[in-house]
Amino acid sequence: MFFELLKKGDAYLKIWPKQNCLYSLFIDSKMVCYTQLLIKLFPLFIVLVASLYILFPAYFSWPSTATFILFLIGLPVHCLLWLGKRSQQILSPALFNWYVEISEALNGDKLRQQVMNDKPRFIDLAKLLNKGFKKGGDNFLYNNELI
Repeated sequence: MFFELLKKGDAYLKIWPKQNCLYSLFIDSKMVCYTQLLIKLFPLFIVLVASLYILFPAYFSWPSTATFILFLIGLPVHCLLWLGKRSQQILSPALFNWYVEISEALNGDKLRQQVMNDKPRFIDLAKLLNKGFKKGGDNFLYNNELI
């Protein structure tokens, strides 16, 4: 369950569109940005903390150094868990209506009944937004008056 959730979080991290217009609409955009930053930077901080312990052992005790290193490892793991859980949540009614509008803008009315029968999740919204931004460019949401 734990590793499955991490994999779902990683998949959601890769799928979520990196568009400026989504930062004000979804916390997911910010979490994706922070998680990517943490994944890139946390090895550097771990090396820095470990080297401070090696260079100045009188000032940094091993238990506090190990605790801080575990904390640094836990940050991106926690973010991936959050993203994994979020990706499986069913859309709220307001987001569901928005999902239907985006789907109609991309596909027309032909898939409306199928969308109504499905219970889309945030991962489905991310895939749909990606499809929209690929098809309509960076201003897809603005051009179709969806925001």
